[in-house]
Amino acid sequence: MQTITLDALIPREDFNILSSTGSSGNTRNKQTLSIEDLKYDSFFFSALRKPIFQRETNEWDAEKVCSMIESFVNDELVPAIILWRNQGGYIFVIDGAHRLSSLGAWINDDYGDGQVSISYYGNYISDEQRKIAEKTRKLVNQRIGSFKEIEAISRNRLSTEDDSKNDIAKNLGALAIQLQWVDGNASKAEDSFLKINQSATKISDAELDLIKNREHSYAIAARAIVRAGRGYKYWSAYSDVEQECIVELSKKIHQLMFGVGNVNMDDINSLPIGGPLNSSMTLDVVTQTVRICNGLDSKIRTNIGDADEVTKYLRNTLKILQYINSKEQFSLGIHPFVYFYSGIGKHKIGSYYGFLMFVKELIQKKKIDDFIQSRCKFEEVIYQYNFLVQQIIRKDRQSKRAYTSIKDYYALLMEVILENQSYSNGVIVEEIRKNDKFKYLQTEIVDNEEVAVKSNFSRGKKQQIKMGTFVESLPRCPICGGYICSNSVSVDHIQRKQDGGTSAIENGQITHLYCNTTYKN
Repeated sequence: MQTITLDALIPREDFNILSSTGSSGNTRNKQTLSIEDLKYDSFFFSALRKPIFQRETNEWDAEKVCSMIESFVNDELVPAIILWRNQGGYIFVIDGAHRLSSLGAWINDDYGDGQVSISYYGNYISDEQRKIAEKTRKLVNQRIGSFKEIEAISRNRLSTEDDSKNDIAKNLGALAIQLQWVDGNASKAEDSFLKINQSATKISDAELDLIKNREHSYAIAARAIVRAGRGYKYWSAYSDVEQECIVELSKKIHQLMFGVGNVNMDDINSLPIGGPLNSSMTLDVVTQTVRICNGLDSKIRTNIGDADEVTKYLRNTLKILQYINSKEQFSLGIHPFVYFYSGIGKHKIGSYYGFLMFVKELIQKKKIDDFIQSRCKFEEVIYQYNFLVQQIIRKDRQSKRAYTSIKDYYALLMEVILENQSYSNGVIVEEIRKNDKFKYLQTEIVDNEEVAVKSNFSRGKKQQIKMGTFVESLPRCPICGGYICSNSVSVDHIQRKQDGGTSAIENGQITHLYCNTTYKN
C-alpha cells in the first residue's frame, strides 16, 4: 500500500521545552475547529504542534485521505480531535493528526509536495513522495474539487453546473470539527497520548520503543536516518559540527537503504535493500537496522544519547550497508532482489535482518573471502529455496526474533558449500536439514492452486514470470559467479595489468567491487 506523507503540515515540539504545566482546565479553549482555522497562516494552525515522539503522519493512502475530506465536506461524522495546550501557547495534537493533516493538505494544497513540505524537508522531496502526492491531489480534485476551486465558487468568482461542488461551497463555512481538551501537565498529556493511540491505530512496537527511549542514541540515529537528516532535528541539542556529521551520515545510510529515485518493478536493479520508503514498516526496519549493526539486542541496556555515541552508531550502520551494496571498493554488491525480495517483488524483512547480522559476523570473523568462495552456489540455493527462510520465520513467530536463526542458516549454508563444492543445490539443502536446528525445514511444497485451460495468468503469476526472467538475464561475476547488481560494479582487466594486460575492450569484464579490488588480488 502506497501511503502519503503529510508530516510537514504540523511541526513537532517537545512538551517539556516550553512548560511543565498544562492548561489547568482553561474554560476558554475553543470547542470547534472551522475551515479558516486550518489555513496554514491562521493563528490556530501556526500554534499547532505534534509531540516530538509522535509517529510520522504517513499511514494513510490516497483513498483514506480523500474519504476523510469527503466526510468533512458532506457533514458526516468526524471523530473529535483531542488537544493539549501548555502555558507557552502551543497546542499539541494528542489524537487526530492524520485527520487534521488531511484537511490541512486539501486547504493548503500540500499533499507532501507543496511549499510547506518543501521548506520542511530542506527543498528535497523524493520522486516517490511526489508521485503519491500528485495521485492523491488528482483523486481529491476529481471527487471533491480543489479547495481553491470551492472557495472561488463560494465567493462567486467561479460558476459551475456541478451541484455537488455548489453544495459544498454553500455549506463549508458552517462546518466544524469538535475538539476535546486534555487537562494537566506534560506528563499527563504524554500518558493520554500513549493510552489513546494504543487503543486506536495501535502504535507499533518499534514506535513505542522509540517513544520510551527517545533520548537514547539508537533512537536518535534511527529518527535521523528515516528522513535522511531532514525534518525535525531530534539531535538539535548537539553542536553545529556534530549536527552536520549526523546529517551527512544519515543521508548516506538513507540512500543505501532506500535509493534515490523511483522504484520500477520492471527494473530489479532499482529495488532498494531496505524495502519501500513510504511504508508503515519503514521506521521499524530502520530501527532494527541500527540495532543489528550495533549489536543492540533486547538484553543490552542502552543509554541516554550523546553526539559521539549517535555518530558511532551511524558509522557502524553505514559500514555494514556499504559492504552489502555500495560503490565502495570493499562492497560485495549484493543484489537486493535475489536476497531480499519475493517472486512478486515484496520485500522480505526477515531475510534482510538475517543477512545484516550474517554480514556483521563475516566482518568480525574475517570470513568475507569464505563467502566469496561459496557465493555462486549460496545465491543459487537462497533463490531456488527462498521459502525456507519463511519457514524459519514462522517457527520463531516473528522476523525480529527469527533473524538470529536466519543468520545461522546462512552461516551453515556457507560452511556446507565450502566443504562440499561438488554437491547439487538439492543435496546441499538436505545436508542443512541434517542439522538438529533445521531438521524441521520442508523442501516439498505442495501447490494447491488450480490450473485452468485457456485461462489468463493471474497478476501474481505474471509478476513471477517477469521477475524470474529478469533474474535469469542478470550478469554473473566471472570471479565468484554471483549475481551482479548494476548499482555496485567494477570494470576489471581479464588479464591483469601487471601480467601484461592491455586496455583493449576485449580485455575488460564487469565484476563485483570486492572481487576485483580485494579477493582477486
